[in-house]
Amino acid sequence: MLRSFGKRIPGDGNTAATSVAYQLSETSFIYPITPATTMGELVDAWIAQGRKNIWGNKVHMAMMQSEGGAAAAVHGATAVGALCATFTASQGALLMIPDMYKIIGEMCPAVSHISARCIATSALSIYNDHGDIYACRATGMPILFSNGVQEAHDLAAVAHLTTIHTGLPFIHTFDGFRTSHEINTYEELDNETLWPLIDQKALAAFRARSLNPEHPSERGTICGPEYVWQMHEKLRKPFQALPTEVEKMMKALGDKTGRYYKPYQYAGPRDPENVIIMMGSGCDPVEEYITEHPEFKTGLIKVHLFRPFSVEMFNAAIPASVKKICVLDKVVDPTGPREPLFEDVAAALIGERNVKIIGGRYGISSRDFAPVHVEAIVKNLASELPKDRFTVGVVNPETQLPLGKPFDHLPEGTKQCMFWGLGSDGTVGANKQAIKLIVSNTKLYGQAYFAYDAHKSGGVTTPHLRFGAKPINAPYYVQNADYIACHNPSYLHKFDMTKQLKKGGVFVINFPGSADLNKDLPGSFRKAIAEKDAKLYTIDATQIAIDLKLPGRINMLMQTVFFGLANIIPAEECIALLKKSIAKQYARKGKEVIQKNWDMVDHALQGLKEFKYNKAEWLNAPVEPRPKHEGIRHIIDMSILQEGESVSVDEMVEIGLVPNDTAKYEKRGIAVTVPKWEEKKCIQCNTCAMVCPHAVIRPFLLTQEEAKGLTTLKAKGKEIKNYQFRIQITPLDCTGCATCVTSCPTKALSMTYRNAKLDEEEGKNWDQCLAAPNRGHLLPPTNVRNVQFRQPLIEFNGACQGCGETAICKLLTQLYGDQLYLANATGCSLVWGATFPFNPFTTNERGHGPAWANSLFEDNAEFGYGMFKAVEARRNITKKLVVELLESGEIKGELKELFEQLLKVWDQDKESGDLAEKIKPLLAKVQNPSEKMYALQSQADILSKKQVWIVGGDGWAYDIGYGGLDHVLASGENVKIIIYDTEVYSNTGGQCSKATSRGAVANFSAAGYTKAKKDLGAIAMTYKNIYVASTCLLADPNQALKALQEAKEYNGPAIIINYSPCINHGIKKGLGSTPKHCKDLLKTGYLNLFRYNPAKPKPLTVDTKQPDYNLDPLVKGENRFAALKDIYPKEAETKFPQLINDMKTRYEGYKKIHETQ
Repeated sequence: MLRSFGKRIPGDGNTAATSVAYQLSETSFIYPITPATTMGELVDAWIAQGRKNIWGNKVHMAMMQSEGGAAAAVHGATAVGALCATFTASQGALLMIPDMYKIIGEMCPAVSHISARCIATSALSIYNDHGDIYACRATGMPILFSNGVQEAHDLAAVAHLTTIHTGLPFIHTFDGFRTSHEINTYEELDNETLWPLIDQKALAAFRARSLNPEHPSERGTICGPEYVWQMHEKLRKPFQALPTEVEKMMKALGDKTGRYYKPYQYAGPRDPENVIIMMGSGCDPVEEYITEHPEFKTGLIKVHLFRPFSVEMFNAAIPASVKKICVLDKVVDPTGPREPLFEDVAAALIGERNVKIIGGRYGISSRDFAPVHVEAIVKNLASELPKDRFTVGVVNPETQLPLGKPFDHLPEGTKQCMFWGLGSDGTVGANKQAIKLIVSNTKLYGQAYFAYDAHKSGGVTTPHLRFGAKPINAPYYVQNADYIACHNPSYLHKFDMTKQLKKGGVFVINFPGSADLNKDLPGSFRKAIAEKDAKLYTIDATQIAIDLKLPGRINMLMQTVFFGLANIIPAEECIALLKKSIAKQYARKGKEVIQKNWDMVDHALQGLKEFKYNKAEWLNAPVEPRPKHEGIRHIIDMSILQEGESVSVDEMVEIGLVPNDTAKYEKRGIAVTVPKWEEKKCIQCNTCAMVCPHAVIRPFLLTQEEAKGLTTLKAKGKEIKNYQFRIQITPLDCTGCATCVTSCPTKALSMTYRNAKLDEEEGKNWDQCLAAPNRGHLLPPTNVRNVQFRQPLIEFNGACQGCGETAICKLLTQLYGDQLYLANATGCSLVWGATFPFNPFTTNERGHGPAWANSLFEDNAEFGYGMFKAVEARRNITKKLVVELLESGEIKGELKELFEQLLKVWDQDKESGDLAEKIKPLLAKVQNPSEKMYALQSQADILSKKQVWIVGGDGWAYDIGYGGLDHVLASGENVKIIIYDTEVYSNTGGQCSKATSRGAVANFSAAGYTKAKKDLGAIAMTYKNIYVASTCLLADPNQALKALQEAKEYNGPAIIINYSPCINHGIKKGLGSTPKHCKDLLKTGYLNLFRYNPAKPKPLTVDTKQPDYNLDPLVKGENRFAALKDIYPKEAETKFPQLINDMKTRYEGYKKIHETQ
């Protein structure tokens, strides 16, 4: 299909689609949502770079506050005669649906590019199915499906060109991640190819019928029942002709490029007996298999045009010889008779064809769909009695098809490689660079796909790369790898990484140079390597990176090793190209950084060693026993082993419910260095524990007996003078961020390298300390030192190393976690707080702990408000029951006395909680309860006073959820809110929000944000009855502690905006430096800390001293500001003085309120 006369581009599906969208659009309205976000980022970047569309103009783009807002803006733009594109996925597409009805009803020529993604139900998944597309089908929007990267490019053009020609809108969609993020080699459509295909007369006609005061009309009228039906029927006519117009445009594009498509495209033998019907990236492995296995007489129909569904064209595409049809759907419809595509196919066949039709489900949430799965489907369809309503790729005894062993049918000579990397170690970036280097500098084709776990940086990343002389259309994981590299030594003890390795393949490990591989490598790994007769190479990349002053950044080392061993192109040539790319990639970071990376390249092959193992000995290596647990522990075990797909449907927990206290089992061991306590320098301030993002360093109060064998200090303070004090870490849970070291005022902590001995010793010490009772209750929680003796009820979360969000959440649990509800907005805090099946929220000695829940992104304030009102309602009902049962005399004896005491302290946290603990066992013992007593027993868990806190990031609070947030605050109810203010959309990769400061470079503001940061605190203060605090726990932990306590005690709504440094800020000294860095930001006036308490005669307290307005900590310390000066110096000359003025205006405004109150 791919001809060689065009420009070959190594790029992903999002890039392929967006490049055409940019060429053929005049306006664009965007909002970030994974996996579509990068499409909007590309538009923004191209505008900043001065790129022109096909008419010689920059696209006019704006970021909106939500996907609903983006769709409304698209509607408005097209209504007045501008061609428009937008980009979205999943819940974002659902938010666009109301406007889609309007856009289709008014025939507005816009194209929505959707990276198809799962819709959140009992759990959120950022990966692919077709649920969002199916949800849009009732709107009437035409829907065009692409099956791969080249098609995403070509059919994006078909969608835009047909939109211009017909004046009708389109959804152009492709599989999220599997296509959107797969890098492949595609042939680019240039302006010379596209220009003749633009219907200039149709474009002029669209302008002529648009809204304009010079030829005025009105749209969107209200209509009586006598006319509505006619309007709806009238809409059918232009859409009935649309399939023919799409087919014509596909042919016209094919005549230009040699790549021909059809709305319903058949592939396979001329006289098939069976046909598989599907859409999306799964079409390629099916076509690959049926081409290699003609004996099954099976063909494939690729559905490109899903809406409008042309019955005539569809039936014409099915060969007359077909007797059986199998429809594959990539969605689960738990209540429908069948899945959507099946229903369409069945309806299209009625009265047209007499064939047997079966259906099945595959590939949900980007589950791999490989040749072995296709084989199962083809063999099932070819059997005499094919199984209907089947699944393939999921363990479900009721529906699953049996699978054989993995295989592939790739073009001869294709090289396949896998890399097991650590999020943020540069593996993914290096692999992207590798494929671009190879494809751009050779005649080879390349394909790359990147599998991630759900953690933030520090998670497992597994790139899959292929290279070959022929095009590669294999949208599934590598099945038979020539080369596998393990970049993190800890993985060798966790995962089976040899499964995909070919016989005689190459396996490279980053492993300590001092290790004895015959002893230190796991037996299972040694045995597997010997069975595969593999070549084993080692390199101590971690130590080399340390020696070259780039600790943790092993990407260039491992990439050089890959080039040296993979034999794709000569190593010398690769290394020269690599050095050239380094100079370009790091040009803005200076010669020193470039030289360090060149040194990495030079040292890599010098440090590489082949290990000649004794095959006979390794074949007999003892294999470690696999864990054997049931229930949630079994699911946890499989997740740790990266074998979650082996969990069966029957084994899965109901509604995705995860009990507290499961994160402790993960033991990721990702830190290179961990903190070491030097007790002689320690002043027992506990600041280290306060700022720790992951609760891996804690102070303990121990008796002499409990402290036996441990180094301790005599605890300071009269309340705890009889105890020993110790700072203890848990190395396997530490991420090595060094935030604790930076925060220590006496340098009593330093970073030391992890090793097996340290892990074992400190792990035992941790368990010994943890076995002692928590004694935080002995001290009032009035300062940092005291409160840190309390047990944190969140630990070992999945946040990035040094994350600025988690510490204030941890502090909240230390203060109030015993009776705490948390309503959490979708975003980073969802990922680090609830990555299934690891729940970092834990429990205290009572078994109590935070009850956490997430609804969506946009509705979190309302969701939390609903929780608050429900708790209030349940407690009111319960109180009424208690009163009535006491009055009736049904509650007697000790239980009566306790309930009478409880009513007196009903709204007091500790007192009601203590009494509830005494009441519950007695209440449960009541035999033969009356109806009211039974009702009271069912409400026993609501007797103690509860707290509901609503938490989330600035993307939620400042933008998409602001309307709901404002409404909840305005309610006057006793709701409490914390905003993790990272000043960007952190979870989707760092897009600007209204919390972004002027001049900051972020995605969607490539040339620096153009506006002042929204002052949400000042807005909230205008209500006069809301407690408002601006905090930065890392800069001033005592002020953050005061704010939390005051907010909780305030009888009314409260909001705390906590500045939270983020990896997207590009802090040059790393997130571990943030305790000092944030103090510097206070001095500059970039941060302003204050507390506004309406209960006080003078509500506003400004906690920040007079700033000096020196931007050096920003411009020299953070890449988001440094990049503006480096890339767009003229913009910096304008925006930095404006930023200083913004800072002065804000601080002086607070100061004036403070002085005049």
